[in-house]
Amino acid sequence: MKRYSFPLLFLFSFFMLVACADNPRSTAQKFTENLADGKITEAKKYATEPTGKMLDFAASLGTLTLNRDFRFTFVSETVKDNTAQVVYREKPEAEEQTLDMVKVDGKWKVDMQTRK
Repeated sequence: MKRYSFPLLFLFSFFMLVACADNPRSTAQKFTENLADGKITEAKKYATEPTGKMLDFAASLGTLTLNRDFRFTFVSETVKDNTAQVVYREKPEAEEQTLDMVKVDGKWKVDMQTRK
């Protein structure tokens, strides 16, 4: 058993690091899940500053609704330099939605300002 301990520990550590990595997919998931739960302050941690201000404004108007049934279903991601797009569904059978992402200070952030 001792012979297998190190490789198993190494594999476990590797997968934990990959799971915690900052990438467009994980950032989009954290942003959308917090937003669906009504955790605006937490969602803003994964958004650009202008997007955070939009969230504050929407919350002040009362236009943000809770979605307890939300399930982030990843579809695809496209990364080009410091920008990315993450395509996801709120549920496996729901319509696809796209989030624009930008890299700010080495971290991926949701940017709702880039769509034209």
